[in-house]
Amino acid sequence: MIRTYLAASAVLLLVACGQPAATTEEAPPAPQGLYEEIEAASPEQQPVLAYQHFIAYQQAHPELTPPCTAVRGTERITVPDDVAADSIYAAHRGSSVFTIQCGALISATRMDFNEKWLIAFAPGATAPTVEHCLGERETDRCPRQVPLAISTTP
Repeated sequence: MIRTYLAASAVLLLVACGQPAATTEEAPPAPQGLYEEIEAASPEQQPVLAYQHFIAYQQAHPELTPPCTAVRGTERITVPDDVAADSIYAAHRGSSVFTIQCGALISATRMDFNEKWLIAFAPGATAPTVEHCLGERETDRCPRQVPLAISTTP
């Protein structure tokens, strides 16, 4: 009871002197879109957010198969300006791009490109772009090394 009285008296004294009772800091502005949300997160948190958005996207689009029941890994992909025009990454210049490998969590199991997805967050977009990484003849359309355009100048 006495502590409450003393605390209240201290606050009243500060207010009476024209000083604020407590300093308030302004919160940083909220991110505008998904891209801004991803970019504002720490590098360690970015793949986690990408995976969470991917799972939410898959739940909203059940036609995307196979469903991701377990994640084996996520990776951020940097898309350079000189990306090959025929690459899956070409349409995602300037975006935050991640690959998500789903599948059994057994290290001896081979990665299955049928369970690999590309998820991209473009500036200003309200939804991510999701693409399947399975290519022709069971190949990976989403390699770690982004294919570059072939330069014709020496």
